[in-house]
Amino acid sequence: MNIQSKTQLRVFPLVLLLCFLIAKPLWAEVDLIDTNKSDTAIKMLVFPKSLRVVESLRKDEVHKDFSDPKIIKKSLLKLDPARIAPAKIGEPVTGLITRDRLQHLANKYDEDVIFVFRRTVNNEKNSIRHQGLIYIAKQKKVLALKEINGSGSGDFQQRDLAGLKILAKEAKKVLHSHKYEKRQSAY
Repeated sequence: MNIQSKTQLRVFPLVLLLCFLIAKPLWAEVDLIDTNKSDTAIKMLVFPKSLRVVESLRKDEVHKDFSDPKIIKKSLLKLDPARIAPAKIGEPVTGLITRDRLQHLANKYDEDVIFVFRRTVNNEKNSIRHQGLIYIAKQKKVLALKEINGSGSGDFQQRDLAGLKILAKEAKKVLHSHKYEKRQSAY
């Protein structure tokens, strides 16, 4: 073996390690709401569970008109998407929703299920897009919700409320697809 091949054998692993260390933070910065993918191998849920509803805000886009807690109570908590109690509102979160952020929310709040939603307003198309995900804290699993696009004429707040109600129904459908009820004893 010559000196050049020995050097290549020593340098190549270092270059791979350097590339891995640089690329890993880029992979970790994926917004889970935008990817819209659910985890697999989710264990069946035994109800009742506690629910926390958290709004995700983008750094560049904050609409104070839509961050009214009354609208969230009227749509997401009153409909109780999971048919679980108690349901509470959490503080809004700004930035990307990553697995680290979800784990931080799970440590901050003591609830079993965290429902994160985001509203995006497009003034040019006169539309509101509602996105969301459900994080099962104990399993550290994500369930993606179908995106709801609300467009048309009328008041933005009415369309927002209608979109949130549809998102709540979607969350209920997704959660109940993983529901397991204990059988009652006949005795």
